[in-house]
Amino acid sequence: MKINLTKIFFAPPNRLFERIVLFIMLVVCFAIFFRPLQFTEISPIEAVILAIMPSISLSWGWIVLMRYLFRRGDFLIK
Repeated sequence: MKINLTKIFFAPPNRLFERIVLFIMLVVCFAIFFRPLQFTEISPIEAVILAIMPSISLSWGWIVLMRYLFRRGDFLIK
């Protein structure tokens, strides 16, 4: 039993549940990472860029983990 890892990592979220979870995780992670940057003296654009990079990676990692745990059968190599 082999799993197609490239398909798990690079396939876009095509189910409604995946899209909703991705959006919610992105918003929550962005709020967590942006909050401390709000009180620094860097520009707002730079703060948004610094907060969005880890937010995207964490939310996409969450989707990959959920796919591996709950939809493993969809990504098997036959």
